[in-house]
Amino acid sequence: MSSVLYAVVAMSALYSATCFQPPSSIAVIGFPIGLLFTLATLVVSMRFLSAPNRNRLAPLRKMFEYLPFVLFASFVISRTGPVDGQFLLDLASVLLWIAASVLSVVVLYRLSDKRIGMRYPSLTEAAPSRKTVVTHTFEWIDALVQAACLVLLINLFLFQLYAIPSESMVPEFMIGDRVVVLKTPSGPKFPLSNVGIPRMRSYERGDIVVFNNPHYNDTKEARVRSFASQLVYMLTFTAVNINRDEYGAIKADPLVKRVVGMPGEKLMMVDGVLYAKRKDAPDFKPVSEDAVWAAWNIDALPRSERALVERIPLSREQFTLLESVESLRANADLHALGSEASALVDRFASLRHLEDTVLSAPELVSRNAREVYALFSSDADITRLLLTTNGGLSWFRDFMTGWTVNSSRDTLFEDRSFRLNVLIKLCFGRLVVRNAELFASNTTLDAFRNDHERTQILSEAQTYLHYLAQHDQRNMGEFPEAEDEYIPDNCFFMMGDNRFNSLDMRHSYTIRLAALDPDDAYSVLYRSNLGPQYVPVSRILGVASFRFWPLSRLGIPE
Repeated sequence: MSSVLYAVVAMSALYSATCFQPPSSIAVIGFPIGLLFTLATLVVSMRFLSAPNRNRLAPLRKMFEYLPFVLFASFVISRTGPVDGQFLLDLASVLLWIAASVLSVVVLYRLSDKRIGMRYPSLTEAAPSRKTVVTHTFEWIDALVQAACLVLLINLFLFQLYAIPSESMVPEFMIGDRVVVLKTPSGPKFPLSNVGIPRMRSYERGDIVVFNNPHYNDTKEARVRSFASQLVYMLTFTAVNINRDEYGAIKADPLVKRVVGMPGEKLMMVDGVLYAKRKDAPDFKPVSEDAVWAAWNIDALPRSERALVERIPLSREQFTLLESVESLRANADLHALGSEASALVDRFASLRHLEDTVLSAPELVSRNAREVYALFSSDADITRLLLTTNGGLSWFRDFMTGWTVNSSRDTLFEDRSFRLNVLIKLCFGRLVVRNAELFASNTTLDAFRNDHERTQILSEAQTYLHYLAQHDQRNMGEFPEAEDEYIPDNCFFMMGDNRFNSLDMRHSYTIRLAALDPDDAYSVLYRSNLGPQYVPVSRILGVASFRFWPLSRLGIPE
């Protein structure tokens, strides 16, 4: 018995030495925490060995019950400093922690009531049965603390319970669903280090995984804050989430999404259809499985599932309207559209009383003013500007017909975006010409606003505005963008099933003005948050393996 006790203490002392940090941050207290607890364990062990009795047995048991947890805390605290630890030193710490923890279990096994009497017959007498209220209280506190520590280790290395916070995975997961995430096969690491269980599995298309959000900075400070919040989240059994950003909002971290893109692939999404191309394939092909997972029309779900959805992004009518725009642009006759664009320029020229004398079209309408909402909101002012400014006709001609110089695009995404850009331009061109006709006839303001033809054109424009508001949910350009670049090995691309209500790896967290057709110098612009990125396997925490709550939705995710 004494040799095992001293072996544990010796390993604990060596372990504490690996937690030594220069006094530059709070990490410095990790070393004394481990060392002081080790010394306390040594003293309690020596007292018991010198004179074994039940009064000294209870503290000895408690020291060895808590030793693995205290040493683990020492490791975590010592790694919170600004500098990442050395891998070999972290590895030594982990191996010593494992050895000390295993020997602690051996010691507790030998100190159990069933076996302690074999070695120390004097301890076989029954312990006093009467316990005070204070004793009962401390026993309850002790049991809760040990349970919480054990839950922490289980959550870090075996499995963890997650509460679904959003509707990005509807109908597979609803808000409030509780899922079990299996972690061991994914190779969990000791907190704030790169040492852990080797990864024992890869991932397939369709796996639902939990992973650290790559949109947030992966700094040491961020990892410390993330671990602290996960610690509170785990110990409160998903009831408390303190992982908040600088504005006080809960961070979307970790994320629960589905793997849809694999290493060695290039992806593209057009009109809600996901396409993939491998290095050795000549063309993009639709990912047939994705059509099963992608939930576009949430309003069309069965009534039992729709009743659980808090927010339906689009009604059936709105979704049908989106599909009509996609069908219109896919079947657009570019030759006919080009002829119409030229005819609109000629009609506009006949309504002008000013002749252009400039050699090239000036930038009468700024880039920001070509944002689609701003463009149609300022149609009357832009019409007056083009009618009364030298170069107005030249600008209108370039805007309406410049795209006809090159009407071919390399990818399906670029082609469909190009066609949508043309349709919106023609809509705006018809509006400008109608405005000019009304101005020429000295129409009153009320008649101008209520003009039937103008109202119809604005209704068409509203349809395009509605579509562009959802454009980045239904479409994504070639990713990775470079011609010879593909998703690297051990990296994956994830999306939520509820595609209209999922801020996932398709998107960045910033919005910018993007041209619908970058090859058109006068392209219409829209507000875009497209910024696709893949996720390295090191950020994947585990696989959502079982939904255990509510009981009515019990089952294995598909």
